[in-house]
Amino acid sequence: MILVLGLIGLIATACQVQPNVVFPSPSPVITPIFPSSPSSPATPLTRNDLALRIASGCTAKSPRPTPGPTEVSLFPPVSNNDYQRGNDEARVTILVYCDFQALPCAQFSLLMEQILLDFPNEVRWVYRYFPLIDVHDKAILSLQAAEAAAQQGKFWQMHDVLFRKLADWVELSPEQFESWASEQAAELELDVTAFKDDFRNPAFAEKGQAAWKQNQSIGLPGVPFLLLNGQIWPSNLPLNYYTLRDYILLDLLEERQFESCPPPVIDLAKRYRARLETAKGEVLVDLFSEQAPITVNNFVFLARQGWYNGITFHRVLENYIVQSGDPSGTGYGGPGYAFINETSADLLFDRAGLMAMANAGRDTNGSQFFLTLAPAPQLNGAYTIFGQVLEGMDVLKKITLRDPSQFPPPPPGDALISIIIIEE
Repeated sequence: MILVLGLIGLIATACQVQPNVVFPSPSPVITPIFPSSPSSPATPLTRNDLALRIASGCTAKSPRPTPGPTEVSLFPPVSNNDYQRGNDEARVTILVYCDFQALPCAQFSLLMEQILLDFPNEVRWVYRYFPLIDVHDKAILSLQAAEAAAQQGKFWQMHDVLFRKLADWVELSPEQFESWASEQAAELELDVTAFKDDFRNPAFAEKGQAAWKQNQSIGLPGVPFLLLNGQIWPSNLPLNYYTLRDYILLDLLEERQFESCPPPVIDLAKRYRARLETAKGEVLVDLFSEQAPITVNNFVFLARQGWYNGITFHRVLENYIVQSGDPSGTGYGGPGYAFINETSADLLFDRAGLMAMANAGRDTNGSQFFLTLAPAPQLNGAYTIFGQVLEGMDVLKKITLRDPSQFPPPPPGDALISIIIIEE
């Protein structure tokens, strides 16, 4: 599954490929667009007709690209020679090139400590040297301290000390730093004599020089320089806990995503309703399979697969909408495929209680949906309406407000416990 970071423009065609991770504007799903889509059928569709519509109107994502046989990565693969922290089998590997004397690296180190606390089994942290010897006077010396500690199995302990106590040693002379590092070694219960001998080992200074030259030749612009599962962290994305957390959550969602579009699962001669069990009560929705057969089929398929179980209402705006459908809780997650809009001239956002698909542009529907809390005519023509609340509007109005565009983001919203499909 391709993993894309950054703001990605989605091509508005029924045959488009939807990327996995999109970081659009803070309010990506309620932006009026006014294309036209097929209106409701004049006669009921057969299952074969529905299958053909799904096939022509839904496209799964392309597979994750892999280098060709002649391609050579600029970055060596992670190996046993790297300093690693976290689960060796973690799905997400965060590799950072850093300098112990760089304040941004110290800040990143604290960020990563929190990430590992929150994702102890899902994330692996790999540290590589990029000593900025043309900027920092103790870039190589601090690396030597880490290497000397590593000879006694305590690289990460010295790593943490160097960054947490950066203010204590950044202004020291090189001679003073060596004494300071030896004091830290004693506090870490290292053999100080051996530490001092290893600290002066010219091989470690040469290792630092080689790392600097290699990274300069690659063209690394500075530190911290990140690779996430082998992909360079884009310079236009903020490097903070929340963005990094969202990336991890979206990557973990890939394990649940589908590699193909939903098969036909509904009988268009029958009526379908959905019972949403929420933390605030139940909501009963009538589904419009005649006007939006692909959409209702998708919703029923996902509900029966348990896709919606135990997720959150990640976007709830007062007197406007209640939105859910993304198991990652980030607002950017989807099921691994995209399908077309199904708008109808006789279905307008003229009342509260309408259920519609959220999207990031025309024909990018996936799993996210919203329910209106009031008329919203500005949305007409842009989003597929596929249901109407029969019972539970009072429940929807009790869902806790949550605006994910705030910074820092609010805590998770109220739970969508499950969706039960009723077939009549």
